[in-house]
Amino acid sequence: MKSRYFLVTALWLLITSCVRMDEWYAPPVPRKPMTGPVVSPVRHFVNMNDPHAEDYFVRDISDTLEGNAFRWTRQRPALRFVLQSTENLRFVMDFFLSPDNMKVTGPVTISYYINNHLLDRVRYEKPGVLHFEKPVNPEWLTAGTETLVVAELDKVYIAPADKAVLGMVLTRAGFLD
Repeated sequence: MKSRYFLVTALWLLITSCVRMDEWYAPPVPRKPMTGPVVSPVRHFVNMNDPHAEDYFVRDISDTLEGNAFRWTRQRPALRFVLQSTENLRFVMDFFLSPDNMKVTGPVTISYYINNHLLDRVRYEKPGVLHFEKPVNPEWLTAGTETLVVAELDKVYIAPADKAVLGMVLTRAGFLD
């Protein structure tokens, strides 16, 4: 009797557990959570040791941070900035011209361009730590869009061993009010 009861129960469980499943569902597509608008880290000023410094680089600036403070440039370094305002701004650049390089190149003239407008052309007779600062015509700038800054050196040092092109040592650049 017990074996018959066990057999009927087992059969009943087997029959009721078999369910036909015609529909199946794929797992949901993974999605990133909404975190708000994408905001560029590019602003009005950058130090070369800033974690987002490379976001400012357009060309001719080394990806390698040296001395935890500076980067070598080549002949025509270009940076991009996004300005919130365009009134009463000064362009500022702090850099170093190497004495060893200038023994070979002699005096260096740097032309500073803001959005393809010549801001100034300065001849540097002596090497060392240098600072450039000059007011910018607000008509050359547009708030909320990229502003292109180029510092063009008339001469650069070309290392004989590896042909590396060395312009200036850049520490910081941007716009101040």
